[in-house]
This record gives sequence, structure tokens and C-alpha cells, in this order.
Amino acid sequence: MPKQLPSHRYLKQFITEVTGDRGLKVATCVGDGATDEKIEQKTGIKIAEVRSILNHLHSFGIVEYLREKNLSNGWFTYTWKLNGDRALQNFILFKKKEQETLRKKLAEEAGVLFYKCRKGCSRLPFEQAMDKQFRCPQCKSLMHHVRPHDELRKLEDRLISLEKITSAENLLMKRD
Repeated sequence: MPKQLPSHRYLKQFITEVTGDRGLKVATCVGDGATDEKIEQKTGIKIAEVRSILNHLHSFGIVEYLREKNLSNGWFTYTWKLNGDRALQNFILFKKKEQETLRKKLAEEAGVLFYKCRKGCSRLPFEQAMDKQFRCPQCKSLMHHVRPHDELRKLEDRLISLEKITSAENLLMKRD
């Protein structure tokens, strides 16, 4: 049975966001230390994909590795392990960037009328929609007015959830 991830829900969320369910499966097997070959055996995921996932997790600071050289054949063995604290710090940074992007988008879209293609191809501000004679530039179907309240409410709800995550930064660094 693979060793469990630290039970912090944000760590699991972050891993799933950046690598999906297969990445979560690989990260669960990494635990306190495992080679890519052992992870392949435990997960049943091909070694090339395991290595790709591990490198992706490493690029986000979720895992780290120790490299050892086999003196008899000259090959390197990588032993991977989770770096939960660094991963949680990176998660907070990602959420802060997302929060800032949403704030900018919310400020830009407040007070602007939008028109949207019924098929969902495009969404344009009033002036651009008028220039296109309220026809979608891609599929040429008629565009309809989007109620700004609905769109802005979705952005505000997402922003509130991000603020809860980023404001709890001190709590995130503690283990569940």
C-alpha cells in the first residue's frame, strides 16, 4: 500500500490542478522517497509518463530528488520525495496570482455591456459586437446580450473563494 500524502487538502488540490488525477496517484506513491521504477510498479503507469509527471511536479516545487550514481554502470538513480511545505507555499503564490488576475478582470468588466454568441464561440464588448453587426465573428450566428450581473457574480464568487485561501496562509503552513 502506498504511503499517504500529508492530509492537507490544499496540497492534494494543487497536485490535481497541475498534473491531474494521475499526478496525484504518482505523488501519493512518492511519499518520503521512491524511485521512478518503484512508482511505476505501484501505479501501473508507464515509466516515461511517471518521469514526465515527476518532472512536472518538480517544476512546481511539489517533489524534489536525490541523484546517486551507480559506480558499476555509470547510470544515475533518482529518489523522489514530497516537499509539502514548498508545495503549499507555491500553491499560495499561484492563488495570489489568480486572485490578482481576477481583480483586474473584474475591474475591466464592471460597467461594460457584453454580447455573446449563442454557441459560445465568442464574447465581445458592445462596441465590437456593434462593429460586427451583432454577428459572431466565427460562426456568424446572432449574438445576444449577456446579463453582466451573472458574469460578474461568477467572478466575485471565485475571488471570494481565493481570498479565503490566501488569507488563511498562516494556517496552510501547519499540517492538518
